[in-house]
Amino acid sequence: MQRITIKCFCLIFCLGIFGCSKHAHLPYLPAPVADGWRQKAAAENAYIVQKSDTIYSIAWAFGFDYRDLVNINKLSPPYKLHYGQHLYISKPTKYHGKNKKNGVWQPSGVINSSAPETITKEMLAKAGKWIWPVGGKISNRFDNKFGGNKGLNIAGYEGEAVLAASSGKVVYVGNGIRSYGNLIIIKHNDDYLSAYAYNKSACVKEGQAVQSGQTIAAMGRKDVGVAMLHFEIRWRGKPIDPLLLLPKKS
Repeated sequence: MQRITIKCFCLIFCLGIFGCSKHAHLPYLPAPVADGWRQKAAAENAYIVQKSDTIYSIAWAFGFDYRDLVNINKLSPPYKLHYGQHLYISKPTKYHGKNKKNGVWQPSGVINSSAPETITKEMLAKAGKWIWPVGGKISNRFDNKFGGNKGLNIAGYEGEAVLAASSGKVVYVGNGIRSYGNLIIIKHNDDYLSAYAYNKSACVKEGQAVQSGQTIAAMGRKDVGVAMLHFEIRWRGKPIDPLLLLPKKS
């Protein structure tokens, strides 16, 4: 009996090692891994659409311009997705293998998700006018380093009105993106989107047009229990410092 127990323990231990080793050699993809976000095998460079997903939320989670995902996957407006649909997150070029059924896509390169090195006057000119989404103090500023804060954390109180920082169209309302809690994403034009995270509740729906200064949510709390708004602005999928667009506080 003791020998059987020892053999079982060794078998489990070896399986654990080889299992970890197998996954360690898969290519890394910056996909959210949480309830509501399941990713297809990394080697196939594909993402499996979940119930609450939109093309904008998926692009936001990966740090891509939504148009890159649209072009790679040959989607047409209004970019409706269905549960279980596979979206490529890199450009498929050809199959490797005996046939399409058993072969896998060979990607031509992952979409560039790095932030713009410089913010040009042309970029700012197309941004339009912005207002502060809430009036509290900044607790954490923008940090574009790897793992840094990709927006502003603004202090406030639970239930405080969160305002649309600029006019646009709501393209996502949900909690499917890890680390953002209840999230709202607004598309302002083809280049600019903004996000409002950790909301207690939303006052808008996907597809709704909103005006600058309109209440879109009630402020909630981050997972550590602090009432705050996490606010981001992205240009073509890349995070930029919101202070470049927001008016200076007196």
